[in-house]
Amino acid sequence: MARHFNGNNVRPYSLILTLVFAFLLFDATSNAQKIVKVEEICKQTKIFAYCSNLLNSIPGGAARADVDSLAHYTIEVLRSKLKNTVNLLNSLIAKATDPKAKELYNFCLKEFTAQDGALAEIDPMQQSLKAKDYNSVSFHLNDVVADNDECMSHGQDQSSTSSHHFTTDDFKDPSPLPQFTDDIFKVLQIITVISNYWFKIY
Repeated sequence: MARHFNGNNVRPYSLILTLVFAFLLFDATSNAQKIVKVEEICKQTKIFAYCSNLLNSIPGGAARADVDSLAHYTIEVLRSKLKNTVNLLNSLIAKATDPKAKELYNFCLKEFTAQDGALAEIDPMQQSLKAKDYNSVSFHLNDVVADNDECMSHGQDQSSTSSHHFTTDDFKDPSPLPQFTDDIFKVLQIITVISNYWFKIY
């Protein structure tokens, strides 16, 4: 039922906040339909060639893909990278003889496959994207970033940007795992840049 408000009964600041929220929601939805050049997105990352190659691989080509389409595709790439990493971890755990290595691989496996782990964030992320709930997409994205960072640093207080090698005491991981998590880190960079366009005011 439509409601008609008497101006004397509405607090001015409440009305202003409502109008601002409506504008931001409209603006994010409008931005989602914008066509953004791959070059513009990728130049905001530190991995231009990797980013360009990934986004230009979208089925149908990137030239006519809007922001949401690029986000959807890149999140699916992220899903694939995570699954490949989980498969690698299961293989490494089965073969590991070094207790420190096995500890690390089990730790990372939990970060990716737990009930609230990285893989569990992908479906809600895509559902939020479909619903154009961009704040929730960003929330789930941040959780994946945190899980990957935890694996890369083995739970220590390190930034994933500082090192792409696992070090726990004197153990340095010789397996392909650092490269796999680095690939995840790169894809996360790309999605983060894409997500900025939802809230960008033109």
